[in-house]
Amino acid sequence: MLSMVNNTKQIKGIYFMNKKSISILVACLMVFTACAGGDAGEAGPQGEQGEKGEAGEISQAALDAAVEAALAEEEAAVEGSLVIYSGRKESLVADVIAAFAAETGVAVEVRYDKSAALAGTLALEGAISPADVFLSQDPISLGVVAKEGLFDVLPAEVLDNVPAWAVDQRGYWVGTSGRSRSLVVDTRDTTDAEMPSDIYGLNDEKFRGRLGLAPGNSSFIAMVACMIESDGEEKVAEWLKAINGLGYTEYPKNSPQVAAADAGELDIVMINHYYTLRVLAENGDSPVKNIYLDGGCGAMVMPAGAGVLSSSQNKPAAMAFIEYLHSTSAQEHFTNTVFEFPLVPGITPNALLPEIDSLNSPEDLNWSALALWQEKAVELIAQAGF
Repeated sequence: MLSMVNNTKQIKGIYFMNKKSISILVACLMVFTACAGGDAGEAGPQGEQGEKGEAGEISQAALDAAVEAALAEEEAAVEGSLVIYSGRKESLVADVIAAFAAETGVAVEVRYDKSAALAGTLALEGAISPADVFLSQDPISLGVVAKEGLFDVLPAEVLDNVPAWAVDQRGYWVGTSGRSRSLVVDTRDTTDAEMPSDIYGLNDEKFRGRLGLAPGNSSFIAMVACMIESDGEEKVAEWLKAINGLGYTEYPKNSPQVAAADAGELDIVMINHYYTLRVLAENGDSPVKNIYLDGGCGAMVMPAGAGVLSSSQNKPAAMAFIEYLHSTSAQEHFTNTVFEFPLVPGITPNALLPEIDSLNSPEDLNWSALALWQEKAVELIAQAGF
C-alpha cells in the first residue's frame, strides 16, 4: 500500500536551500548589516577608535525592496531556450509543455521517443547532450540515466512536493504523476473469477490466444525488471517463454490494445491503467475495464518523473519546468486528461480513478536497483521470442 505522505527534507544527510531562498536570505542580511550601526567615532590621539554610533532602524520598505529585487533576479533567470527529451507521448504532455512555454516565454524544443530509448541516447551523449530535462514514462529509465551520473541532485523542496515512494532515494529525479499496471479485460468474454491474483497466473492454458501485449513498451520492460529483482532471472525467463507460447497478439504500443479489447478482438491486455480510463471517459458503455491484481510486480504503481541533466545549458529554466510539472494546472491535467494519479497533495483525483491506497503495489521498491535490471529485462524479453 502506498503512502501519500510527503518526502523528508533530508536526502542522504544533505540539506538543500533553493536559489530563491538564498537570494532572499542574502538580501535580508545585507539590509540588516547596513542598518546594524552608525559610523565609528573619530580616532583619539593614540589612534584608538571612538565608540560605535547608535544602531539605525531597519526600514520595512528597504527590506521589501531587497526581497523584491531578489525575487526579480530569480525570475529573470528563467528565459532562453530549453531542450526536453520526453519519453512521455506527445498526446499526454504537449499541452503542459505548451502552457509552460506560454507562461514563461521560454522557447521549448521537445524530442519524443520511448523512455528506454532516450535513456540509452543520454548515456551515449553523456556530457555533450543537448538535453536540459529528461521526462520519462517510467522510473527505470530515469534510474538508468541516474546510474550514469548524468543528473543534478534536485532541491529538497522540489522532492518534498510528492510522496517519498515517488522520488529517487538519492534525489536525482522526482515523480510527476502515478500510474498502475493492470489487466484490461473485455467483460463480454471474461469474468472476474477467472482472473489470476498475480501476473504469473496468466501462464495458464485457459488464456491461450486471448492475450495482448506491447513487449517493447517501457512500462512493460519496467515490470519485467521488477519481476527479475523480486523473483530472479530463471522464473521470469520461464514466464516470458510461457506467455509467448500461449499465442499472444503483439502491439507496438498500448492504445491499440485497448481499442482491440473494446472491439472484441482481445480478451486480456497487460498495460497501464489510464488507457482504459480514457476509453471509458469517452464511452461509459464500453465493455472494457481494469483489473488491479492482488500484488506483485503486475500490480506495481510507478511514477512518471523528470530530472535535470548536469550538462544542461539552462538550469534555471530546467528547474522551473520541473516545478511547473507540480503546479496545480499540470497536476489537474495529468489526472483529468491523462487519468493518472496526481502526486501533489491537495489535487483531487479524477472520479474514474481508484483510491491509490487501495492498490497492492509492492512496498519499498528501490527504483535505482530496478534500473540495474533494465538491460537484462530487454535481453530476456528478446530471448523469449518477443
